Amino acid sequence: MQTLIVKLSIVLAGLCLCLTTPTLSRAFFWGEQDLVSINGAGFSAEDYRSWWREWREAEMPVPESPDDFVDWVLLYQEAQSMQLDQNPAYQKKLAVFLKVRALMQLKQDEVTAHTRMPEEKELWADYLREHTPIFNLQLVSVNTAEDAAVISQALAGGSTLSATAKVAGLTQAAEVLEATGPLRAEKIPEPIRLALTDAAAGQVGGPVTYGHVWYFYQVLDRNDGNETDFAGFKEELLRQALKRQENQLTHELVEVLKKQYQVIVKDELIAQITPEGFPPALADQLALQVGNTMVSVNNLYQAVAKEHKLRGSAQRNAESFESTKRRVVNDVITQTVTGLEAINRHYEERPPLKQTFAFYRQHRLIKELEKALIQPAVKVADSDAEAYYREHPELFSRGGLVELARVETKELALAEKLEKRLKAGEEFFQVMQPLAPAGVETSRVPIDHLPPVIRQAVEKLAPGQVSGAVRDGETIHFIKLIREGEREFIPFEKVSGQILGQLQESRFAEEKGRLLQQLRSRSTIEVSQREWNKLKQRLLAEEDASHGS
Repeated sequence: MQTLIVKLSIVLAGLCLCLTTPTLSRAFFWGEQDLVSINGAGFSAEDYRSWWREWREAEMPVPESPDDFVDWVLLYQEAQSMQLDQNPAYQKKLAVFLKVRALMQLKQDEVTAHTRMPEEKELWADYLREHTPIFNLQLVSVNTAEDAAVISQALAGGSTLSATAKVAGLTQAAEVLEATGPLRAEKIPEPIRLALTDAAAGQVGGPVTYGHVWYFYQVLDRNDGNETDFAGFKEELLRQALKRQENQLTHELVEVLKKQYQVIVKDELIAQITPEGFPPALADQLALQVGNTMVSVNNLYQAVAKEHKLRGSAQRNAESFESTKRRVVNDVITQTVTGLEAINRHYEERPPLKQTFAFYRQHRLIKELEKALIQPAVKVADSDAEAYYREHPELFSRGGLVELARVETKELALAEKLEKRLKAGEEFFQVMQPLAPAGVETSRVPIDHLPPVIRQAVEKLAPGQVSGAVRDGETIHFIKLIREGEREFIPFEKVSGQILGQLQESRFAEEKGRLLQQLRSRSTIEVSQREWNKLKQRLLAEEDASHGS
């Protein structure tokens, strides 16, 4: 009995230990284990996967080890220990990022998720309304009321438009247009378009006044739409239909939020804001309030005046100013209430934004660390760039022109015979006669433009020298260098900025590497190779599946 009690005590003690030690309890009961432990903080395979989804770039292969993740955590922990997350600039960047992404998620939830694909009949109706009918017209225009009366009288007597134009002496004039070609309704000036609303093919009409000119028309052809023409507009019509839905859903959302956030609009004060300004006594009075955001009459006027100027309304007439004022008021309300709602929903606390925001928060904090510790140590002077330029002339020069004779063949046996004759000292042009009976041509070309195999062979020759057989796949080349030009060096002034940038990048990487060495040397890092191997296989399998799909 005592033995049984002892055994039960041991089990219970072990149970208590497991329940009070999270890492041990997972390993003991479920067989789970942290992927890595860094300075006492455990990170699971899922933590790594969340990081990897944000960290990786297109076509980046699955890494051989979790070292990059470990480095990331070390930098983030160091930044936290330095309390860099208290920097106002850092907090502002977080706030801006969160607001933008939260607004995107709000739009997804309340607008995009509720849009529907329009039916074919809806798109067809939009097509008929916006892009038909299509007219081919004959037009006659005159510049005086007297001429218009003459043509009207002739048409009333049953004359055709062409015959009337001849009677009026307009046959050779530019005012007569035999045929416009196909014109969509929206391309026709409004007065003429309205006159053509119910006009059938063959119908004659006018006069229609437009721009101090009298127009007469005959409908040569009318097309009220067809499937082939419709197909060319379908994608555009679909975009427009979805945009209309989005606008309506956004309007409905804003109307709900205006009540929720108790928007106050002082219309009587806003009405007194004109292109010339406003009564001075109103300057600090409240024109608009959304939540804790308050806009004075003066601030609203400044915003409207700036927007009015940006849109090119130089004349600042009252009508366009009123339109701009309404738009600014509406934009302030819309942006403020949707911004408040997006933040108040705390999207950063749940997927999909949770992981992205956590990554961005750490990413920005690491940038603060780099700015505080690494950037000050990166010092590159103009003299460093000049030294690099002198030490690496091959990077900043272009090959000059080379004049050479070149012959090629794919006959291996013949090539071997010719090569032996060249090695025996026979003259190049005579030896190459079997391959170039009409004579070997010479050419001048920048050496950098030659194929790599040919360029490498030419670079080994002095003027007058001949190469042996140069193989490039199945093709064999024989080359004689006749003369060469000097290499052209790029002036330092043109590449100094590029060199400075490269040196700064390389020295930044060196300093970052030194910092990571220091952090690793004073940190406790444990990696479960077993968990890493399992995770790596999963990531590789997922990558293969994504490439196969």
